[in-house]
Amino acid sequence: MSMRHVILHNFWLKLFSFALATVLWLAIHDSIHDEQANTSLTPEYIRVPVAVKTPPGDKRVFRITPDEVVVTAVGKDPILFQTTQKDIHAVLDLTHFAAKDAIEKLRAESPADIIVLEVLPATVEVQDVSP
Repeated sequence: MSMRHVILHNFWLKLFSFALATVLWLAIHDSIHDEQANTSLTPEYIRVPVAVKTPPGDKRVFRITPDEVVVTAVGKDPILFQTTQKDIHAVLDLTHFAAKDAIEKLRAESPADIIVLEVLPATVEVQDVSP
Protein backbone atom coordinates (compact mmCIF):
# COMPACT_ATOMS: atom_id res chain seq x y z
CA MET A 1 0.00 0.00 0.00
CA SER A 2 1.47 3.34 -1.04
CA MET A 3 1.75 6.42 1.16
CA ARG A 4 -0.45 8.32 -1.27
CA HIS A 5 -3.24 5.77 -0.79
CA VAL A 6 -2.94 5.98 3.03
CA ILE A 7 -3.31 9.77 2.96
CA LEU A 8 -5.96 10.16 0.27
CA HIS A 9 -8.19 7.19 1.13
CA ASN A 10 -11.24 8.65 2.97
CA PHE A 11 -9.53 12.04 2.94
CA TRP A 12 -12.65 14.09 3.83
CA LEU A 13 -13.44 11.82 6.78
CA LYS A 14 -9.88 12.19 8.05
CA LEU A 15 -9.96 15.97 7.58
CA PHE A 16 -13.31 16.24 9.42
CA SER A 17 -12.01 14.09 12.30
CA PHE A 18 -8.89 16.22 12.61
CA ALA A 19 -10.93 19.46 12.60
CA LEU A 20 -13.35 18.08 15.24
CA ALA A 21 -10.49 16.93 17.45
CA THR A 22 -8.87 20.37 17.18
CA VAL A 23 -12.10 22.15 18.15
CA LEU A 24 -12.60 19.84 21.15
CA TRP A 25 -9.02 20.34 22.28
CA LEU A 26 -9.35 24.14 22.05
CA ALA A 27 -12.63 24.10 24.03
CA ILE A 28 -11.15 21.99 26.84
CA HIS A 29 -7.94 24.04 26.91
CA ASP A 30 -9.92 27.31 27.10
CA SER A 31 -12.13 25.92 29.88
CA ILE A 32 -9.12 24.89 31.97
CA HIS A 33 -7.50 28.28 31.39
CA ASP A 34 -10.68 30.14 32.52
CA GLU A 35 -10.96 27.99 35.66
CA GLN A 36 -7.38 28.76 36.65
CA ALA A 37 -7.86 32.48 35.97
CA ASN A 38 -10.89 32.65 38.31
CA THR A 39 -9.02 31.21 41.28
CA SER A 40 -7.59 33.82 43.61
CA LEU A 41 -4.32 33.06 45.30
CA THR A 42 -4.22 36.51 46.85
CA PRO A 43 -5.84 36.67 50.27
CA GLU A 44 -8.67 39.11 50.86
CA TYR A 45 -8.80 40.94 54.18
CA ILE A 46 -12.33 41.53 55.48
CA ARG A 47 -13.12 43.47 58.67
CA VAL A 48 -16.02 41.84 60.53
CA PRO A 49 -17.68 42.46 63.88
CA VAL A 50 -17.45 39.80 66.58
CA ALA A 51 -20.74 37.90 66.96
CA VAL A 52 -21.46 36.64 70.47
CA LYS A 53 -23.25 33.31 70.96
CA THR A 54 -24.92 32.87 74.36
CA PRO A 55 -27.42 30.34 75.69
CA PRO A 56 -31.12 31.13 75.19
CA GLY A 57 -32.50 33.33 77.96
CA ASP A 58 -29.07 34.53 79.12
CA LYS A 59 -29.47 38.18 80.22
CA ARG A 60 -25.78 38.86 80.90
CA VAL A 61 -24.08 41.81 79.18
CA PHE A 62 -20.53 41.37 77.87
CA ARG A 63 -17.85 43.83 76.79
CA ILE A 64 -15.71 42.43 73.99
CA THR A 65 -12.31 43.96 73.25
CA PRO A 66 -11.69 44.32 70.33
CA ASP A 67 -15.22 44.23 68.92
CA GLU A 68 -14.02 43.91 65.30
CA VAL A 69 -11.44 41.56 63.79
CA VAL A 70 -9.84 41.08 60.39
CA VAL A 71 -10.56 37.79 58.62
CA THR A 72 -8.13 36.62 55.93
CA ALA A 73 -9.96 34.58 53.28
CA VAL A 74 -9.27 33.06 49.86
CA GLY A 75 -11.61 31.71 47.20
CA LYS A 76 -12.63 32.10 43.59
CA ASP A 77 -12.52 35.76 42.58
CA PRO A 78 -16.17 36.25 41.60
CA ILE A 79 -17.40 34.67 44.84
CA LEU A 80 -14.81 36.39 47.02
CA PHE A 81 -15.59 39.85 45.59
CA GLN A 82 -19.32 39.35 46.27
CA THR A 83 -18.62 38.35 49.87
CA THR A 84 -19.68 40.89 52.48
CA GLN A 85 -19.52 41.16 56.25
CA LYS A 86 -22.87 39.34 56.37
CA ASP A 87 -21.33 36.21 54.80
CA ILE A 88 -18.28 35.78 57.04
CA HIS A 89 -18.60 35.73 60.82
CA ALA A 90 -16.14 35.77 63.71
CA VAL A 91 -18.06 33.92 66.43
CA LEU A 92 -17.37 34.07 70.13
CA ASP A 93 -19.04 31.11 71.88
CA LEU A 94 -20.00 32.09 75.44
CA THR A 95 -22.54 29.33 76.06
CA HIS A 96 -20.40 27.89 78.89
CA PHE A 97 -18.79 31.15 80.07
CA ALA A 98 -18.68 31.33 83.88
CA ALA A 99 -15.83 33.76 84.67
CA LYS A 100 -16.05 37.51 85.16
CA ASP A 101 -13.07 38.32 82.91
CA ALA A 102 -11.31 36.01 80.45
CA ILE A 103 -9.57 35.75 77.12
CA GLU A 104 -11.51 33.62 74.65
CA LYS A 105 -10.66 32.19 71.23
CA LEU A 106 -12.69 33.18 68.15
CA ARG A 107 -14.09 30.80 65.55
CA ALA A 108 -14.65 31.84 61.92
CA GLU A 109 -17.70 30.82 59.88
CA SER A 110 -17.87 31.28 56.12
CA PRO A 111 -19.69 29.94 53.04
CA ALA A 112 -18.44 26.65 51.61
CA ASP A 113 -16.75 28.38 48.63
CA ILE A 114 -14.57 30.56 50.85
CA ILE A 115 -11.65 29.34 52.94
CA VAL A 116 -10.77 31.34 56.05
CA LEU A 117 -7.02 31.32 56.59
CA GLU A 118 -6.73 33.45 59.69
CA VAL A 119 -8.57 35.65 62.17
CA LEU A 120 -6.58 38.58 63.59
CA PRO A 121 -6.56 38.84 66.52
CA ALA A 122 -7.40 35.20 67.22
CA THR A 123 -8.49 35.92 70.79
CA VAL A 124 -10.56 38.65 72.44
CA GLU A 125 -10.91 39.87 75.99
CA VAL A 126 -14.34 39.21 77.50
CA GLN A 127 -15.72 41.06 80.50
CA ASP A 128 -19.06 40.32 82.16
CA VAL A 129 -20.46 43.80 82.88
CA SER A 130 -23.91 42.64 84.01
CA PRO A 131 -25.35 44.57 86.97
